[in-house]
Amino acid sequence: YQVMNNVMRSDAQSQDHNQRLKDIQRATIMMDNDFRQIVARKSRLDGDAPSNKLLQASEYLLDSSSEGIMFIRSGWQNPQAMFPRGDITRVGYRIEDDKLERVWFRYPDTVVGEKPLVRVLLTGVTELKFEFYYDKKWHEKWNKENTLPEGIKVIMTLKDL
Repeated sequence: YQVMNNVMRSDAQSQDHNQRLKDIQRATIMMDNDFRQIVARKSRLDGDAPSNKLLQASEYLLDSSSEGIMFIRSGWQNPQAMFPRGDITRVGYRIEDDKLERVWFRYPDTVVGEKPLVRVLLTGVTELKFEFYYDKKWHEKWNKENTLPEGIKVIMTLKDL
């Protein structure tokens, strides 16, 4: 009986671990899809004048409990213009209550009071950080205007791994 119980417990733990790895993989694939589609487009936030910052990243951005990031991406499917929107959108990532959230707006230029749509991608994420590759090295901050970094590194701290 004890051997069978141990085998069953081990199997359950393996299934939980495999599911967690699938969840992590799904989240990173979605992030990868967004980051690969970044476009150099100025945008308006809350009806203000267009910003020269094509990519915003800082601590507490989007009310994140860690770092947050926000940018414009293309490649948003709108087959036969079925939906009342274009093929670009504003996307961001943040941590809220130990959850990695994808935050997005239907339109790249937002008006005052427009609330984003939020999707939880992964639970158990305690920290989110970004590094930016430019001038042939990695930097922890991004403050440049009218340009995008050559690369973006995403660093997540997970409770269980």
